[in-house]
Amino acid sequence: LYGPAMMRKFLKSELDRYLRARGGEVVEELPLERVENQPYIHYEKGALVMWWAKEAMGEAVVNQALRKLIKRFAFQPAPYPSSRDFVDLLREEAGPQHAQLITDLFQKITLYDMKATQARAVKRSDGRFDVTFTVQARKLYADGKGVETEAPLNEAFEIGAFDAEPGKKGFRAASVLAFERRALTDGQTQITLVTDRLPTHVGVDPYNKRIDRNSDDNVVKVEAP
Repeated sequence: LYGPAMMRKFLKSELDRYLRARGGEVVEELPLERVENQPYIHYEKGALVMWWAKEAMGEAVVNQALRKLIKRFAFQPAPYPSSRDFVDLLREEAGPQHAQLITDLFQKITLYDMKATQARAVKRSDGRFDVTFTVQARKLYADGKGVETEAPLNEAFEIGAFDAEPGKKGFRAASVLAFERRALTDGQTQITLVTDRLPTHVGVDPYNKRIDRNSDDNVVKVEAP
């Protein structure tokens, strides 16, 4: 109804609720593939994981895995299918190029720490703008007790430039001035985008599609020329 540019409001709500709830876990947080009776995982985290799986692997791939799951197990007696059956079928459909992504989404507790800083715009001779900013990036794996371990990062993330802050009042589809995916690694990466109009904000994972420990610093104001 509202278009993909408006998904941030929903996704951020799901992300924040998941992060708050996992902070109060008293027993053990389980990966999505193994979760049972932990609603903050199978609802809130589940929404984020399934959305990014669709975005990263393609809607057709995810739908075909679901279609095969139904065809294989519909109206069958016990033993009934589990989430592991779905993950196996998803691996078949997605292929080896998405093997690590599926492991991270469904079989590990994976967190990111992405931050946008130092954004400035410079007007070009052709009237457009060169917009540069710095992304600080980390990837972590957590165990069931919340102990985090650094993991190597080399993944594509969405980056964008906007003339209004994503998810806030006044933001609309026309506010997107530049939007693409770029591979990011650990540490700092300088990003440059070219826009036709002067942006007010830039960001990494601006729609909060990934499970980021602090999604409030993904978007930063642009220093005007």
